[in-house]
Amino acid sequence: MTTLTSKPVAHVNQVGLGVVHLTSDPGLQAFWILRIGFAVAPILAGLDKLFHVLVDWDKYLAPIANRALAGHGHQFMLVIGIIEIAAGIGVALLPRVFAYVVAAWLAGIIINLLSIPGYYDVALRDLGLALAALALARLSAIYAPASADRVA
Repeated sequence: MTTLTSKPVAHVNQVGLGVVHLTSDPGLQAFWILRIGFAVAPILAGLDKLFHVLVDWDKYLAPIANRALAGHGHQFMLVIGIIEIAAGIGVALLPRVFAYVVAAWLAGIIINLLSIPGYYDVALRDLGLALAALALARLSAIYAPASADRVA
């Protein structure tokens, strides 16, 4: 019977423990999957809020929020789109910070969605995304130390 063993892979982090190999380190692979995903998805969602190709995003704004905005919900969603584009760019460049920003942003979206009957499933999905963003933030502490936050 053959058993598979792998020797531990050291990581480049704050204390400089060694070299990381993308092909052999599942943690680094997870980091890059999440980093790319949380860079691309907010940029695409933000662009779509500006152009409404995929969906009418205005329907995801709670009526109470639209009333608080004096009926300017559409203009607010345009601003949201620009902020999401900035957040995606931020994750690409500085994941240690912007992964937390995206997680907090998703928490705000969840609160908004919970005030709209019929969107609880989307709120649950966004909870999963918020948890993944927090996982990216934690992985960034190892794989994107402060001196290496730029896209490699």
